[in-house]
Amino acid sequence: MKPDVTIVLLTWNRAPILPMCLKALYANLSPEVKREIIIWDNASTDGTKEILAPYASREDTRVVFSKRNLRLAAYKKMFDRAKGRVIIELDDDVRELPPNFDKTLLEYMDAYPDYGFLALNPIQNEKTNGAKPLDFPYKDDVRGDKVVEEGCAGGWCAAFRRRDYWLVRLFVCFFSFKFKRGEDYVLTGLFRRVLRRRDGLIKNARCLHACGPIYAREAGLVAREVEKYEAGGCHENAEKTRKGELW
Repeated sequence: MKPDVTIVLLTWNRAPILPMCLKALYANLSPEVKREIIIWDNASTDGTKEILAPYASREDTRVVFSKRNLRLAAYKKMFDRAKGRVIIELDDDVRELPPNFDKTLLEYMDAYPDYGFLALNPIQNEKTNGAKPLDFPYKDDVRGDKVVEEGCAGGWCAAFRRRDYWLVRLFVCFFSFKFKRGEDYVLTGLFRRVLRRRDGLIKNARCLHACGPIYAREAGLVAREVEKYEAGGCHENAEKTRKGELW
């Protein structure tokens, strides 16, 4: 029987924080949802393989140890392998998730059929903005007991339909995923332009996306983050990360 959802997690050299993400992931899954989990290690060299090894024996989890760093292109590999009718992507720097987050995302995708991409609402505190744009004019879209903030959504913990992905997959093949134009940016753009689907945030389902230089410094990952931003052409973010400035 095919799973309801496929959860995909891409990681690279984040051994100090990866266990927090994995703990949040597995502790907050709904027992009512049939799922598969695909974890892709992008040729990490920092002990990530040892952290992931125990999860490879789980019946619901496939762990892929890539021989080379495919960077964000690894998402295409995982999306193509996904069997769930809804695909949930989860960033490896997410530290907290709401209970039954997979069920919540599944239910919202069913309740909002005109949306192509829905993400959890990231917590914003003195250490991070969660990658949520501070100045975007979000608008509440209320349907019964559900509320979506229509507007810019990112891939920190987000869902989209597998069938929608395959409808735009040919276009996806022509895009090179980079940090400036990541998988979430490409997908939301294609869903809007090709399928006329909207995107947004689930207002009352919060996650802690611990991105940014402050959390990176606490985990000893500043050099890793700078390398990521430089490789993606985000030189301003790289410089702010060196200086410890939020962006």
